[in-house]
Amino acid sequence: MKKAIELHNVTFSYTEDSAILKNVSYEQDYGEFVVLQGISGEGKTTFLSVINGIIPHINGGDLEGKIFLDGEDVTELSAGKRARLAGSVLQNADDQIVDDKAEDEVAFGCENLNIPINEMKERVSSSLEKMMISPEVSTRTLSGGQKQRLITAAALAMGQRIILLDEPLANLDRESAVFLLRTLKELTQSGYAVLIVEHRLDLVLPFADKVYSISEGEIILEKDPQKILTHNQEIIPYDNEPLKRGKTLIETSNIEYAAGSIPIIRGVSLNIREGERITILGANGCGKTTLLKLLARLIYPTGGGYLQNIVKTNFLTTLFAAPSWFKKAGYVYQNPSYQLFMPTVREEIGYRAASKERAERMIEMFGLRGLEERHPHSLSEGQKRRTGVAAVCACDPKILFLDEPTVGQDFENLKLMVNSIRTLQKESGFAVVTVTHDIRCKDALSDRKITMKLGKTVQ
Repeated sequence: MKKAIELHNVTFSYTEDSAILKNVSYEQDYGEFVVLQGISGEGKTTFLSVINGIIPHINGGDLEGKIFLDGEDVTELSAGKRARLAGSVLQNADDQIVDDKAEDEVAFGCENLNIPINEMKERVSSSLEKMMISPEVSTRTLSGGQKQRLITAAALAMGQRIILLDEPLANLDRESAVFLLRTLKELTQSGYAVLIVEHRLDLVLPFADKVYSISEGEIILEKDPQKILTHNQEIIPYDNEPLKRGKTLIETSNIEYAAGSIPIIRGVSLNIREGERITILGANGCGKTTLLKLLARLIYPTGGGYLQNIVKTNFLTTLFAAPSWFKKAGYVYQNPSYQLFMPTVREEIGYRAASKERAERMIEMFGLRGLEERHPHSLSEGQKRRTGVAAVCACDPKILFLDEPTVGQDFENLKLMVNSIRTLQKESGFAVVTVTHDIRCKDALSDRKITMKLGKTVQ
């Protein structure tokens, strides 16, 4: 019987002196739901990229060994040709979305496979229904979690029986994550092969048939996944004593925001003071990221009042935030690639740092020592996020806005990030506002929690 995935003695390195995968052999049958886990930067995404052909045909490097999909040797086939055998869901949904309307996005892959029009319509409709996405919705208005569901629908519509997913739960609320996992499990029960890279093990392991870990370039079958689960269910230890509250930094009064005729934020009033830790919680699509961008002045309210006490600019009479604002209000995007632009990690963190010494300290505090000369876009997603946070903290901000900063972080690096932010906050008294779905750290990042629903604060 044909195997879904086979790797024989695969070795891969980006540079001559650093092998990411070392003589890896791996097999997966149809009907299996397999989880690959490991610490940030060990090569999980690289492993998937070798299978789907992104490596070496799009991302370069030195690859040795044999790769089989559905019994076919695809070692020399391009990523496009491998896509007929295996569907991929990448870490950053924006990297895969090309169309403005959801149904067009899902149809795009089917068109590339030359699927007949009537069959295509059925596949598009069925896949969108499975992922609870409206066919007519604009992809630009979707939240990060909804985009994740959309590209999963696109992969399912293409009909490949091998599905590769890289951190698909990253931006999903718990209910949406469980819904996706149940759907994937049902697919394996009907004969699909699902290989998923994921850090949110508390959610994914109950669905897994096998669990592998990656460490020092090797793929290892875990005989007792429960031990891994127990560790990854830990809650980050935290200091629950609030800092002394200082002056009010931001005050909003019934702010609203609409995209065209679609209301997204509906009358939110908040007061944020120095030394506060605030988390914004809620289901996908409720408006968390939009609210965070409004608070950070990346977008502007379509109604209501906004006052700040951070820089000497009256936003009531100034349409756009002054450059001085962005030196004091640090923002880390959900997709870190949007803001990483310097040629090395050291230059990225030092670009707007308060001092060279502070930049070097941030490299140490956020676990980036040894990566200083790497290009930021060559890092793992977890490392990219820590680089983004470190770069913003190096500026010595008055307020820090974090949008899903814990994505891609294993437990130890998550703990390191949270503790580093808290240490810096104690030293300088800045405020932190975080959007997160991560139950491991939401308490450690908050003195006050704000829950949203349908664009409003409900708790």
